[in-house]
Amino acid sequence: MIRSWLARRRDYQALVDTEASELVEREGGAGYYTARQIARAARDQGDHQAVKLWGRVAQQVADRTGLVPGHSKIGRPESEW
Repeated sequence: MIRSWLARRRDYQALVDTEASELVEREGGAGYYTARQIARAARDQGDHQAVKLWGRVAQQVADRTGLVPGHSKIGRPESEW
C-alpha cells in the first residue's frame, strides 16, 4: 500500500517536473503566468485535480526562473504592470 502511494507520488512529481520544464524551455519566466491561467480555467470548470497540478507547475516554474509570484513582471505586457 505504501509502495503504491510512493509510486503514484513519484509519477505525479515527474508529471509536474515535465510540464514545468516544457514551460520554462518554451516561455521562460512567462511560463508561470501560462500555468496560472490554465489553473484558473480548470478552477472555473470545477476540475480540482487540474487546479492542484497546474498550481504546482506554476510554483516550480517560479522557483526555476527566480520569479517571485506577485512581485515579478516577467512575461507580462507593460499595460498589466
